[in-house]
Amino acid sequence: MKQIYFLAALLLAATGVRAQESTDDATTRRLDSLQQVVNQLTTSVETQKQEDLNRRIWKDRAKYFNIGYVNQTLTDKTMGFDVKSDFGVFLSNGKTYYLHKKPIVGMIKFGLDWSWLDINYAKSTWETLDPDTDEAYTTPMHQAEIGMQFGPSLTINPVHHLKVSGYFRVTPSYSMLYMDETFHHHYVTMFNAGCAVAWKTISLGVEWRWGTAKYNGLSFSGLDLDDESLGDSEDPTFDDVLDQIKTADTKFKTHTMRFYVSFRF
Repeated sequence: MKQIYFLAALLLAATGVRAQESTDDATTRRLDSLQQVVNQLTTSVETQKQEDLNRRIWKDRAKYFNIGYVNQTLTDKTMGFDVKSDFGVFLSNGKTYYLHKKPIVGMIKFGLDWSWLDINYAKSTWETLDPDTDEAYTTPMHQAEIGMQFGPSLTINPVHHLKVSGYFRVTPSYSMLYMDETFHHHYVTMFNAGCAVAWKTISLGVEWRWGTAKYNGLSFSGLDLDDESLGDSEDPTFDDVLDQIKTADTKFKTHTMRFYVSFRF
């Protein structure tokens, strides 16, 4: 009888151990499943944070508005002299169109910049000689261009919201120049190359700009519309007047350095 009791006790003990092991295994499995869920949620949250950061860095900062200071030199290639600007300003605005959605190695993007409007103005002081007295005198000179920029760019995002960019753009422009009662004008293909450092919405940059063209001139100095100068024409035409004010074409080269603050949005 004692042997029977002893065997029964062993059986109950073994059953209890197996039950305990089964309970421990179930608890472990539940903990593993819970940990997997936590890991998935953590990964999902981190992915969402990174996507939100990428959106704010790239998509929400693609447009730009630039305002800056102009330091400009105008070279008269026909007469062979340089005129440096006293001061100047420029405005431009546009957008960077990135060529791929995800940054290369998580930090580099190539794009195409399109500045819809680029306005540049510089005021200089031009020194010349009075043809009657041979005395030197100065006269203000005003130069302005209006154009549109387009070209490739490279942007690097090394950390958080910090971005460093470089670009090269072609800028077809209409250029105007007024000096010594003569108005010069012509189409000019400008070229722009620059770099900028941005943190969130604010960016600081420097840009080099150059172009050369042969300008048409219109001089209003000494304009004479009497009958003799117009060939005794009773009804002078626009061409008659234009022949009076046209001057010889002059070749000018413009070289500019522009420092600017940019607002990205």
